[in-house]
Amino acid sequence: MKTLVLTVALALPLGAAPAWLKDVNIPEKAPLKQIRPTKLSYSMTWDGKVKAGSFKILFGEKDPRYPKHFLVHAYGGSTGWAHALYPYTFNYISFLNPKTLRPIMFVGTEKERKDVDVLNFRFTSKGVTGTEKDTKNGAARTKNKSFAYPHSLDLFSGLLQIRSMPLKNGDLVVMPFHPVATPYLAKIKVLGRENHMGRKCIKLNIGLEKIDDDMSLKVYKKLKTATVWLSDDAWRVPIEINAKVFVGHVRIFLTAHENL
Repeated sequence: MKTLVLTVALALPLGAAPAWLKDVNIPEKAPLKQIRPTKLSYSMTWDGKVKAGSFKILFGEKDPRYPKHFLVHAYGGSTGWAHALYPYTFNYISFLNPKTLRPIMFVGTEKERKDVDVLNFRFTSKGVTGTEKDTKNGAARTKNKSFAYPHSLDLFSGLLQIRSMPLKNGDLVVMPFHPVATPYLAKIKVLGRENHMGRKCIKLNIGLEKIDDDMSLKVYKKLKTATVWLSDDAWRVPIEINAKVFVGHVRIFLTAHENL
């Protein structure tokens, strides 16, 4: 970890190394815990009453076009009454190194009514570079983005990193990552063990802060609090996410866990 802190510090202007770097405690570039090919299906409700959306995550999906990658594919969107108010869909694909499960490339498309956001990011030992192409009312605008943090993780490798940690009761995991189009600093507190939705689970509290272009932290106003129940078994997959966000109370829960 000292090597990582030094590398980031040297990449920044003199005296600008952020204070949060010293708190990061995930391995610098160690392989992540392998996961067997599996399909996870989730449902989402808003304020505990309204069904708001659904999505699926496929770990290890086979695609003959990409035989040299471990693929993670996620897709879904709003449903029912929520879709009428907020028609939203997404499609993400993460290309991981099959030996280490660390990210090589992340691509995605997000659609909200006629607005389309196309994401394309590459991950290297030096950090993240890529583009976000936003099309609104027929007009397209492309933003070039970068995150100068070595060995960064994307959305799915970030989840794989969490499940690769010891996660002993009371542990605090501090992890910078670049999940979709913006980098964040995640702080994951292990609250304990309990049975939840019929499975033994590890209960986690999740806090997120945005990482700005100058590597300083900013309050992430869209997320107030989040609790995650991770299965306490060899799978270590999310069973439920319970979050208070800017639009209310959101509950995401696992509805199916299948082999691919």
